[in-house]
Amino acid sequence: MKKFWALLLTMAMAVSVLTGCGESAQTQTDTAGNAEQAETGNADAGDNAAQAEAGENAQAEAAGLDMSNTVKIGILVSDATTAEALAFRTYYTDYIQKQYNVEMIYSDELTDAAGETSAIDTFITNNCKAVISFSSFDRAAQIEQCEGAGVYYAVATGTLTEEEYETYKGYEHYVGAIGPSLDVEFETGYNMAKHYLDQGKTNFAIFGGAIPYYTEMHIYRAAGMITAMVEAGGDGASYQGATAKEAIIGQIFADGEVKTGSVGNISILGYVGGYDMDDAWFGKCAQMAQTTGLEVILAVGNGSDFFGTAIAGTDVKIASVDAYASSYGEAMEAGMLDYLAGKFSASIGPIFIATYRAALGAPVRTAEGNALALSQGYWIAQNAEEFNAYYAVDSSVEAPAYTKELLDTLLTADYAAFEEFVGKYSFEEIQGM
Repeated sequence: MKKFWALLLTMAMAVSVLTGCGESAQTQTDTAGNAEQAETGNADAGDNAAQAEAGENAQAEAAGLDMSNTVKIGILVSDATTAEALAFRTYYTDYIQKQYNVEMIYSDELTDAAGETSAIDTFITNNCKAVISFSSFDRAAQIEQCEGAGVYYAVATGTLTEEEYETYKGYEHYVGAIGPSLDVEFETGYNMAKHYLDQGKTNFAIFGGAIPYYTEMHIYRAAGMITAMVEAGGDGASYQGATAKEAIIGQIFADGEVKTGSVGNISILGYVGGYDMDDAWFGKCAQMAQTTGLEVILAVGNGSDFFGTAIAGTDVKIASVDAYASSYGEAMEAGMLDYLAGKFSASIGPIFIATYRAALGAPVRTAEGNALALSQGYWIAQNAEEFNAYYAVDSSVEAPAYTKELLDTLLTADYAAFEEFVGKYSFEEIQGM
């Protein structure tokens, strides 16, 4: 019996040992496999990072750029609170600054030319290699100050006048300007008015924005609106006797406002200009919006904030030139905004690349050696569905309209390629790049 139990115990131990060895072997196999997978994964991740870095280095080498040092760029702003200004700032600080070896230093909100001068002095003291300007109190002085200091200077979302460009195009440190040209501004106003004229609308009001301050882009937008009215107004239609584009522009410049009255069988029933923002001014806005027979308010700038509440419950339409912001989408959904010609936040990507390249010693110049002067237009949303599709891209920090992948192609672009890239600014064209 003792032998029997001893034999049984021996067999049990043998089974236990074998079972344990089997589990241990399997565990060791799994552990080894996991380790191998982890090592492979780490290797893949390393390879991907190396490939990405190699791609960037190759792009930089192809452009002859040394991107190893951080470049400081000063940003001049005269607007720090509107939806457009905040969208532009987000694109630069939350996207561009994280994709490239740059540091963006913003000015305070500027209110005059003296403030611009002081801000540029501060940028120079802080060793900024370039300035990108969203402020236009005295562009000529800005250009001269930067040229004298050997600091590169560029205009974002705007243009110089033809006279200014002829004066400064050959300056070594003037990078150039990318933004809606005055012709694009005219066409934007023209197309906005025609959109409603084609629907048979005949009774309009115009918000003139900065026309009283002789701001050219607002004057050209209004002139485009009125030119469309003259063309649709029937035989003999004119605006204060003017029928041609240049004459209408000249008339608005001369008056410093838009005159109400008949344009053939089209009527301009009301006009408000300026940005007084006091009780009397808001009273004028409300009165104009509630004009008997009014069908459409055409705004050279933001219209829904000033007139949206006043038209609530009516059939009056509001069309604006502004930017893509959530508040305007809400206004469209609520019927307080019907049409938007909006700047997209990533539109300032190409002027950044041009400025960055200049600071790195590889400026983009014309065949004659002159600075950039490129026109760029708006995204047009004619309903809430279009607005939402555009806004989804425009508000994205991870995948904006102009991604680093797209902008990197400009690191090696000559003037012609740069011009072609900027000229394809519609939502559909950019999505197809």
